[in-house]
Amino acid sequence: MLVACNPMEEINKELDAKAPTYVQSISDVLTNADYDAMGGNVAKYHAFSESDPAADYVPAFLKSKYPGLTSGSADKVTYNFKNSYPDLSAFTGAQKYTLTEADYKSVSETVGAVQYFSPGNPADNSIPSILAASITDAANGDHYIVSYQYSAIDPNPNDLKRSTLLEKTFNTDLAPFTEISVTGDQVWEATSYGAKMNGYSGGAVANEDWLISPAINLDGYKDGILNFTQIINYLHDQWDQITVAVSTDYSGTGDPNAATWTALTIPNLPSGSSWSSVASGDVDLSAYDGQTIYIAFKYLSSDSNASTWEIPDFSLSAVGAPVVQTTTVEVFYTKSSYGWAKSTDAYYVKADDYNAMGGSLAKYHDFSSSDNPDNYLPQMLQLKFPYAQEGTTIAVVYKYYSSGLKTYGDQYSVVNGMWTKYDPVEIKTDQFILGSSNEWVFDPTVSFTMASSDYQIVVDWVKTNKGDSYVDSYGTQDFYYGAGSYYSNYDLRDGKWDTSVFSTWQDAVAESIAKVLLPAKFPNAVAQVSGIDVMYKVTFATYGGSAGVYTWTFQCTKSGPNPEFTYIEQ
Repeated sequence: MLVACNPMEEINKELDAKAPTYVQSISDVLTNADYDAMGGNVAKYHAFSESDPAADYVPAFLKSKYPGLTSGSADKVTYNFKNSYPDLSAFTGAQKYTLTEADYKSVSETVGAVQYFSPGNPADNSIPSILAASITDAANGDHYIVSYQYSAIDPNPNDLKRSTLLEKTFNTDLAPFTEISVTGDQVWEATSYGAKMNGYSGGAVANEDWLISPAINLDGYKDGILNFTQIINYLHDQWDQITVAVSTDYSGTGDPNAATWTALTIPNLPSGSSWSSVASGDVDLSAYDGQTIYIAFKYLSSDSNASTWEIPDFSLSAVGAPVVQTTTVEVFYTKSSYGWAKSTDAYYVKADDYNAMGGSLAKYHDFSSSDNPDNYLPQMLQLKFPYAQEGTTIAVVYKYYSSGLKTYGDQYSVVNGMWTKYDPVEIKTDQFILGSSNEWVFDPTVSFTMASSDYQIVVDWVKTNKGDSYVDSYGTQDFYYGAGSYYSNYDLRDGKWDTSVFSTWQDAVAESIAKVLLPAKFPNAVAQVSGIDVMYKVTFATYGGSAGVYTWTFQCTKSGPNPEFTYIEQ
């Protein structure tokens, strides 16, 4: 009796072996009530997030909802996922660089004279070198908003020649100059030596005498230069008695002391103690471009010192620069190891854009609560980038007024052919599998769409491993696999990928993703999760005369570090 067996053991085993299995492939779309039941932030936002992943909540939800299903069942669960908003601070906080007069002059004589770019003198050809010379502390990845002037009309070089606006020799008369005596009986007079002023009359006598040019209109002119010759004797180093000055507010008549006069710097001065004539050299008047000015020779003497000042000739020239309509262009440039280049992943809304939008936007050049940027930016992007391909993404930076002027940014992408603002709430569908332990687990398949940075990973690998000859001069397109970060696609046209290595473009793309992109992007990839093979579904764009979009599956066949991936035939 002590060794009697359990008579039901064999029967129970037999019953267990014959137990029914309920394997189903189903789908669920989570409702607000489902999120509410899960609690926490999931209930608050009716969405999962990176800190509250679906994998932490859905298995318990499915186990409760489908207690009768058995191992091998699968459920495709559609749910809301709240992403973090893209960090656009590198663009919204970008420094601004406005081209200087010296920058324009460094381009060419013509551009330096007019101080703007034009179709025949494109800014993109010159700005990278200008920034390289002017911004020496920039690091790779730094963004700058570069501001410059642009005209749709090329300047006429014949209009930019230096011409003489006023020229005079004083050996016969002083006209059109005006002599004004403020103090003393001595005055400026014309002599065979030129205009002459001498405050000596039987001895030194106190005088204040002015010789003033007529109004000189520099409207439409730049880089004025004054030249004259002078002779000074008996000055006894009292240089404060000899002044050459310029004024922009002199009335042309009356007491010159009622106006504001700025002394000019004369490059070459005589000794002040001989009758030798000395040419002044070029006196720079560029500070007065576009203004109306008067040039004055002011003479002073005292009862203890009276010099003789003679001016044989006078000449003022300037570069003609016809006034044209220019616009202010503001555009992002980015520093990289290849130098400066116009940014392709950000756009700065500039004055012309606001003007085109009309209304108060044209008046104030900023958005506000009454002028929502969401109502304007999609149309603006469509006009600016009419050929942007599906999936193209760009950061748009703009001014927004709310208790002060602020700089904001939004991310837009081409979705179904339309520019669409980034929505942090994404609709996702993931598969959950009921494993052998009768627990639901997240299907670890990784899905993503290749972005510009992903294509650049491939380009950089080709440059490093295949050589510079396989990469274009901009460093954004390779000719081995055909990947390009500028257009964010694979170029399938002849000559864009190496037909001597790959039989088809599919072979080239598959190798670039499996052997280059995935190992670089997922260095710690694992081959299995909870006994389930890990797959990577990669969506990419192509161009071969027309655009195409493909999604291919790759399996991680060796875990990282140095993971390996295999293309799964579609």
